[in-house]
Amino acid sequence: MLRKPAFWVLFVLSSLLGTAWAVRHFAEAFPLISLDLRMDRNGALGTAETIAVERGWGPDQARQAARFVLDSEVQSFVELEAGGREAFAALLAGELFSPYTWVVRRFHEGETNEVAVRFRPDGRPYGFRETVPEDEPGASLEPEAARALAESAVASGWEVRLDEFELVEASRELRPGGRTDHSLVYERPDERLGEGRYRLRLTVSGDRLTELNHFIKIPEAFSRRYQEMRAANEGIASGSLFATVILYLGGVCAFGLFFLLRDRWVLWKPALKWGLLIAGLQGAISLNEWPLRWMDYDTAVSTSTFALQQIALAIGQVVALGAILSLVIMAAEGLGRRAFPSHLQLWRTWSAGVAPTRTVLGQTIAGYLLVGIFFAYEVWLYVFAARNLGWWSPSSALTDPDVLATYLPWLSSIGISLQAGFMEECLFRAVPLAAAALLGRRFGKTWLWIAGAMLLQAALFGAGHANYPAQPAYARLAELIIPALGFGGIYLSFGLLPAIVLHFAFDVVWF
Repeated sequence: MLRKPAFWVLFVLSSLLGTAWAVRHFAEAFPLISLDLRMDRNGALGTAETIAVERGWGPDQARQAARFVLDSEVQSFVELEAGGREAFAALLAGELFSPYTWVVRRFHEGETNEVAVRFRPDGRPYGFRETVPEDEPGASLEPEAARALAESAVASGWEVRLDEFELVEASRELRPGGRTDHSLVYERPDERLGEGRYRLRLTVSGDRLTELNHFIKIPEAFSRRYQEMRAANEGIASGSLFATVILYLGGVCAFGLFFLLRDRWVLWKPALKWGLLIAGLQGAISLNEWPLRWMDYDTAVSTSTFALQQIALAIGQVVALGAILSLVIMAAEGLGRRAFPSHLQLWRTWSAGVAPTRTVLGQTIAGYLLVGIFFAYEVWLYVFAARNLGWWSPSSALTDPDVLATYLPWLSSIGISLQAGFMEECLFRAVPLAAAALLGRRFGKTWLWIAGAMLLQAALFGAGHANYPAQPAYARLAELIIPALGFGGIYLSFGLLPAIVLHFAFDVVWF
């Protein structure tokens, strides 16, 4: 049947229809955020430098780093308990609070003094926070004088109307250098975000304003409930990780490799090459994000030491991940070759006598065509679950400006997807299913062994992705059961090639 033109015509049409349906209903399944993004990274860096120099913020000869950030706690609160996705969309379109901001950090090696400047997505200055050493001397103002200084400073250059706020909290702290720092918190009395409150914090260090921060006061009860929800997400994922390590890595892979090595069935060179290649891409991804790494730089450490630390971490990642990947691929390929001798052998796929065949062409094209069908399933499931089951996942923007901070913006999507395609198909599909087939031949009832392994891999695969923010906690587990069974069926029928192609292409589209 797979050789008949009618089958492929139907297959292509199904893929195209699935893709069209997924594109049309994507925003229903995964609500998209509309951002008025007028400032880019260079604009944020340049404007922050100009403002900081004019106002004397931060160290002289400062280095700069920037990141586009989302206050995810505010988003979760609004979407779950303060009006839903429509309320969050209204918050983005309004002027009261901006969940998305550009943050520019100005810092210098060896100096505690630094500043972070915030901008709205449209480029308007939105706040700042200057870090001042605790032992730096300064004035010791009375509360009334500090408040007058803060309010006067806010009136200059900031789009803040303090007459719309009222003071709700005030505190002061004497620093070791003799300086007194004052913290003033204001609140909008006539505006509410569910049980949340629009607030503004002003900090005076000595005799100058060192912080202007807009924030939402979120009820502690919600924060506790959200932490419990996230703990449930993480608990399911951690359970899957533990079971995967014990059963697959420590069990099937270890014992499988022992018997394969004993019988000289391991082809270790190509597995090692691919394992190190994929791991090398992960190390390259880490270094590719170098401009963003400086947002987490500790100025107490020298810049050269920090750079060496990042390089060492990348090398360690390559070595550790490369070793694990290589062993998993060795076990998966060897067990699969022994359990399913009729499958296309993975390491011969790109050889001169195999690569030009219809088998390789058909399995490769099939992997790509299945992407549209799998996407249609994902979109349908989330549309159905949102309408009928009350599932929640955070809305998102299709644009991430931080991607353009990297040297090779395409590298992360390619590298991460390649790792997922190889690692997850080898570990979750090939290792347990091939081992089950071999055990079935040894002890009988092969179909029962394979059925059990199929259900187990689907459950562990789905649970392993449950750490994403979603409600209920088991949503991603339930979502991925059917795709995992589909991946398993593809492997049992054809081997690793179409499963890896499908998994890789599917993830690349998402990233």
